[in-house]
Amino acid sequence: MISPQHVLSFKSQALCIEKVPVAQLVKRYGSPLYVYSKKALTDSYQALNQAFAGQNVQICYAVKANSNLSLLREFRKLGAGCDLVSYGEWFRAEKAKIPERLRVLSGVAKTKDEFEKLLQRPGAGVGSVHIESVMELELLAALAKSHKNKVSVALRFNPDVDAKTLDKISTGRKKDKFGLTEEEILTVAQRFSKNPWINFAGLSIHIGSQITKLSPYEKAFKLLKSLCSKVEMVLGRPLEYVDLGGGIGIQYQHEVPIDLIKYAALVKKYFSNYSKVLIEPGRSLIANAGFLVSTVVCSKVRGEHGTLILDAGMNDLMRPALYGAFHQIWTGKKPRQLTVARPWDVVGGICESTDLFARARPLSVAGKAGEIVVFLSAGAYGFSMSNSYNTRPRVAEVLVDGKESVLIRKRETLDDLMEHELTSNFLKSR
Repeated sequence: MISPQHVLSFKSQALCIEKVPVAQLVKRYGSPLYVYSKKALTDSYQALNQAFAGQNVQICYAVKANSNLSLLREFRKLGAGCDLVSYGEWFRAEKAKIPERLRVLSGVAKTKDEFEKLLQRPGAGVGSVHIESVMELELLAALAKSHKNKVSVALRFNPDVDAKTLDKISTGRKKDKFGLTEEEILTVAQRFSKNPWINFAGLSIHIGSQITKLSPYEKAFKLLKSLCSKVEMVLGRPLEYVDLGGGIGIQYQHEVPIDLIKYAALVKKYFSNYSKVLIEPGRSLIANAGFLVSTVVCSKVRGEHGTLILDAGMNDLMRPALYGAFHQIWTGKKPRQLTVARPWDVVGGICESTDLFARARPLSVAGKAGEIVVFLSAGAYGFSMSNSYNTRPRVAEVLVDGKESVLIRKRETLDDLMEHELTSNFLKSR
């Protein structure tokens, strides 16, 4: 698995992403700015794909991690399918021309309107729909019958396994909102096994995110394997596939990611008899391929305490405010040997006390306006969770490939933010 520094280097004291100086990117595209490395994206995918060499494993990139169309097209070229959690993400997959057979539709709140749109396509425009509740399956079965459109489904199993990750990103415990219990799955498998419009294709799990130990996976795999046997007895036939979810953790600070070869061996141990196994990585493929570039607006120094105020805010990178997440921060110029790193509180300009990226972080910057800082490991849940709070337009996105860079999303304007707002005749008369 690649490191956060995989494509970073200093050339003539200037920080470069691949072979492009960050200062050059700021000059051309402005600041703040999300930058992605094609090499890092490709290397991340190939490392995971190669770990599964010889196994019938299909990688379905978790689009929620970063849904930019250009990045989706890069994953498509590499052979990835996609894991989708909304009709909007399905629409992006359609625009990116990811084959329908390689799409799985997850998400805990699929609506009637979404299903109605999808059922205009054969098989609902996906390889399979992952069912999260009994009511959802009842709704889909009724709509599939109405549209005379047979749909393949997988039942999402909540194995009640604590992945020992952050509480806010755990998804496989009994108290979490995701999936069905074993009892619910066996009941609906019996109830719908003869339904002509529903094809029970598989079972799926997803126990959490940023997992750095193999033991939670093994516990969940063992439970899933047992349940597969019970469901197959109910159906009277083998399941077509299992989906093992994602959650593979990366290095943000001192974490030691799981060994991909050992992870692949664990999958083989439990599911080698299946003709198809899906996995849904997101963070592990894109996080260390993305960077948030920002510049200093101003600073405050009071004794030994410094506050570095950036043009990026929590609306651009929510993870520190939302989870207390750590991101390495590099300066745009290589510190000289005699430069002393001062501890800085690194903050943005949002009018919230939680707009804090780092507390007392040693950085070799003077605190002067225009100095560049770069947040590492920002490719996952960075731009995709960004917003326009405080009426701040979302930033531009750029893809770097060797010495070249290309704009893959324009910087929003204030007019963009207000384009859909209306003034009614009632208000005009006041």
